[in-house]
Amino acid sequence: MWPDSRAVVGFSMRAALRGSLGRGPGPLWRKLDRSRSRAQLLLVLGLLGAVLFGCGVAGHGVGTADVQARAEAARLHRIDASVVGSIRPDATAVATRYRTGELVWVSWSYPAGHAVVARFELPGPAAAGDALPIWVTDDGAIADAPRGTGTMVLLALGTGAAAWLALTAAVLTIHLLHRRLLRHRTDRFWATGWEAVEPHWSGRLRGRPDRS
Repeated sequence: MWPDSRAVVGFSMRAALRGSLGRGPGPLWRKLDRSRSRAQLLLVLGLLGAVLFGCGVAGHGVGTADVQARAEAARLHRIDASVVGSIRPDATAVATRYRTGELVWVSWSYPAGHAVVARFELPGPAAAGDALPIWVTDDGAIADAPRGTGTMVLLALGTGAAAWLALTAAVLTIHLLHRRLLRHRTDRFWATGWEAVEPHWSGRLRGRPDRS
């Protein structure tokens, strides 16, 4: 029967905490062992912090999604633009299910007295003189349609996930670098210890032949 995962995690956390405080299982508990325990404890805390941070970012975005959607809708305005130029293919555009990949010159006036002529990608067939609905900002610049609350929620969830992944990657990178440093320290520790022990173990100090 498998042990309870919560009990296993709790035991590991308690062991890491005791080790990081120097309360190891025996009198031979070394500084390197305490450093390893601290590294494990910091890894767990860092990963937990990444989860909480990502959830916080996503939660804040979801909580304000409706407000953001209303604010974006308030600064965007739907007006009719007039097609003033002939339709021509755009070499850089790609036709999709929702776009024709073709551009026309359109003109509009917004705010009042502020005339604008710009290129516009056609959402469907059009001819000179036709009216095309477009979205513009308060300054009269062409813009995408305002995003709804659902889109804002998805964007907030994606931002939270990106924040969690970025912080998790940073925590894991720091942990791996720390483990590599500890491994080098361990190698040096054993090399130094072997230099002190090897003459006694091999018998060279007593004039006995090398066992190797």
